[in-house]
Amino acid sequence: MDRRRNNWILFLLLMLFVSNRSAAQISYSVAEEADKGTVVGNPAKDLNVNVRDLQTRNLNIVSGHRKKYFEADFKTGDLYVNERIDREELCLNSIKCTLNVEAILSDPVVHRRIEVVIADVNDNVPTFMDKSFSLNISESSPVGERFLLPLAVDADSSSNSAKNYKLSVNEYFSLDVQSGGEHGASAELVLLKALDREKQGVIKLTLTATDGGRPPKTGTLQIIVNVLDVNDNTLSFSKTLYKARVNENAPVGSVVIQLSATDLDKGDNGKVVYSFFKRATFNPSDIFLINAEREM
Repeated sequence: MDRRRNNWILFLLLMLFVSNRSAAQISYSVAEEADKGTVVGNPAKDLNVNVRDLQTRNLNIVSGHRKKYFEADFKTGDLYVNERIDREELCLNSIKCTLNVEAILSDPVVHRRIEVVIADVNDNVPTFMDKSFSLNISESSPVGERFLLPLAVDADSSSNSAKNYKLSVNEYFSLDVQSGGEHGASAELVLLKALDREKQGVIKLTLTATDGGRPPKTGTLQIIVNVLDVNDNTLSFSKTLYKARVNENAPVGSVVIQLSATDLDKGDNGKVVYSFFKRATFNPSDIFLINAEREM
């Protein structure tokens, strides 16, 4: 019986403690970047103090911050903005941002904590770390292959942060964006159509990030896709048959005929090397010399 009675007393004391703590704190809110002089609340009213007594009782607003963001008006009892408030400077990457000050009155002494919630405004633009981003993609890459893209950074919070991404219209790629979750946010290019370097060696795209503000702000990133060559073209001669005549007494080194072959591939894949095809009954290299790496 005594144990139950003691538990009940402890419960009542705990409830009284919680009640006193909630009563000891006053809560207000104000938007960041609010003009100086913007009224946040009226501590005199919330403390049940007559406005005429504020000056004699020496109402003082005390803060632990380097800047004095808030000040009190003795004539009205209002708490107003005294310094520019930058939410991102105070609470970068925080869901909730608060500034705490103390309201102190003397004769008799009254001490109250004031919590001011700083509401975010859409004052930052989604920004990519670089102006452009390059991708090297082989023309033999299969349809459906994915390529990770960088995301924009937005110092604003919640709905004002970067929310949506859009890819410029093109025939080769789509955009797949996954919002934050177990694996975090991601943006990927998805290959929709086989690439052909010989048709288009460089593809330029624009990725646009849009935040959730009203009106929204946007940032852009240029994506440069360099299509890498593979040896997917066969070389071809300018003619299917070359005919030439040479005198039997022509001196050694005389030019007999000029050949021309091309390959649409790039680099080593497009390099043309000339050589003779040896037959069982005749080897042309026994009589003729061909310049192996350039047209004659």
